[in-house]
Amino acid sequence: MAGKRNWQPREMRLIAEYLAANYSKYPYKMRQRLGSVPAELDLPGRDMAEYRMIGVWRRWADAVVFKPNQVVIIEASIRPDPGDIAKLQLYAKLFKHTPELEPFANRPVALELVYALEDVVIIELAREAKIKVVYFKPDWLDEYLSVLYPFERRAPRTNVSDLK
Repeated sequence: MAGKRNWQPREMRLIAEYLAANYSKYPYKMRQRLGSVPAELDLPGRDMAEYRMIGVWRRWADAVVFKPNQVVIIEASIRPDPGDIAKLQLYAKLFKHTPELEPFANRPVALELVYALEDVVIIELAREAKIKVVYFKPDWLDEYLSVLYPFERRAPRTNVSDLK
């Protein structure tokens, strides 16, 4: 039976290993803040460091990869859920309004959902939304799963045909 477990940044580890394995030849930023700050805080004379400091409350993508002709926004989740799709769609909109990423604003944006435990419903929904889905299961994941309750080790069981 699963015991009390300490919180660890497992999904950040997942995205870091995924980036190293798949995007190491491109520049990328993990936990990239997206969007702009409210107009009342965007006062004249602020430099970029001050702007980033007051913008810490902004949403962030797990990773943004800067390819020569494209930007890839990535959300990583051990067990994906419908919110991951909505987050990626929101991040795509916010990306174009992120001052520190202005040099990349005209590049096409691709969305990518990285997951370690398959949920066929989420995968289908993501594909319908034109989001690339990528299975990525690092070696350490089985050890982590062993401390979870059985129902946490898999996705909810939904009949995909119920969605059609």
